[in-house]
Amino acid sequence: MELKEGLLPVVRAEKDCDVYCPICHKLLHIKAGEVIPRCCGKVMKKM
Repeated sequence: MELKEGLLPVVRAEKDCDVYCPICHKLLHIKAGEVIPRCCGKVMKKM
């Protein structure tokens, strides 16, 4: 799910999942419906 909010697209998680930053290797657990955050200037990737 991708929504436009301001100038940057907002991506929301469809279900509970873990996301990571391919640049700094930060890991986060997010719940369904939460916005997938940006890290190091890019949207974090789903694992």
